[in-house]
Amino acid sequence: MLPEDEAPSLDGCRDQIEQKVVRAYVQLAVLPDDDDGSCTVTVERFGSLEVRLTETPRRGPTNLPWFWLELYSHGRGSVIDSLGCYEFDEDELMAAVEFIREARRRHGSCH
Repeated sequence: MLPEDEAPSLDGCRDQIEQKVVRAYVQLAVLPDDDDGSCTVTVERFGSLEVRLTETPRRGPTNLPWFWLELYSHGRGSVIDSLGCYEFDEDELMAAVEFIREARRRHGSCH
């Protein structure tokens, strides 16, 4: 259990991350698609790590998620972790928030 003085700060951090994810999700609707039919926006960047949200093209029947959060390392030049989402319902949005919080922990920041 967290000390009482830390709990509001973590809730604020969660709220801030949730707002960033929602803004990125909305941005995907207005940005032009890439040549392959996908669209990507940066949710947050810290140091050499970047959290990206990508909407994949919906072609044919597939069970793969339409949206992917990726933790991209500019230092490595590759994706080091990812999370697939279908529609960002409440559970998926909370999973996205935790994904980004973990990425921040890897970098050592919560801002």
